[in-house]
Amino acid sequence: MKLGFPFWGKLIFILSLVVVILGFFYFEFSLILRILVILLGLFGLGMYKRDPEILILIILYLGLYDCYNIRYGLALPLVIILLAVLGLSSFLFYMFAWSNQIIQNLAKERFFLYLVTAGLVILEIFLAMSFWPVDPKIKSLVIVVVFYLISKIFYLYAHNMLNLKRTIGFIMAGIIVLISVIVFNWWFGLKGGL
Repeated sequence: MKLGFPFWGKLIFILSLVVVILGFFYFEFSLILRILVILLGLFGLGMYKRDPEILILIILYLGLYDCYNIRYGLALPLVIILLAVLGLSSFLFYMFAWSNQIIQNLAKERFFLYLVTAGLVILEIFLAMSFWPVDPKIKSLVIVVVFYLISKIFYLYAHNMLNLKRTIGFIMAGIIVLISVIVFNWWFGLKGGL
């Protein structure tokens, strides 16, 4: 059962979506991609009440894409970008946990530990992948897949549904997606791009 967000959460959600879309527009000049991002954002807002995870993943993807481009294009100090990534990923994990009743099922201290762990894992992957010589769109997609896997594993744990079979299934699905992304990127890199 999904829970609705508090008013402040909805407001920050919508503002976050607007900011990451504007950031995408600043760095991406392709009209087709801009239109797709607007449609994706509208789709996420439309699905917001039924499945807020879609909007969470859209905001995370666009936010990470913006952070990579700010790092490479605007040359802001790395510490500012890392704090932005940590803040964004922690906020979105909190919203995921709120909507999926993870917060309500765990002790406050334990949830805080999971929140910090999820944020630091995403931050570490962001930093490690910043040295990977591929398009920020691919890097952001890989991190979103990892975020989704971490979130779902925490969800299963909080609802006492975590078992080895489900965990292996999530990890295998994530590995398949990551391998597909790497092969796709490699294939089009050999062909000279899209």
